[in-house]
Amino acid sequence: MALDRTNPAWGSRLMFFRAGDMIVEVMHALKDGAGDGPDRLWGLSWRAADLAAARTRLIGAGLDVSEIRTGRKPGTDVFTVRSGTMGVPTLVIGRT
Repeated sequence: MALDRTNPAWGSRLMFFRAGDMIVEVMHALKDGAGDGPDRLWGLSWRAADLAAARTRLIGAGLDVSEIRTGRKPGTDVFTVRSGTMGVPTLVIGRT
């Protein structure tokens, strides 16, 4: 587990599990409480040693990506990959 953070301001509990360079992100909406329903994939995160260079490379490959913004994990910045992910929410994370 790379991160387990609950924040009422976000309305969620976020859990990140690392497997090599891949991070599987699990989100639980606090308003939903405990449930018996099926779990679902929330998204994937990738680490980048140089966040700006990774963003530039993905833009150059024709992908739609967000601006770089402050990550929820202290000491990180992130950007979202909006296309080319087959509908899976995808985040790229770098250290500030």
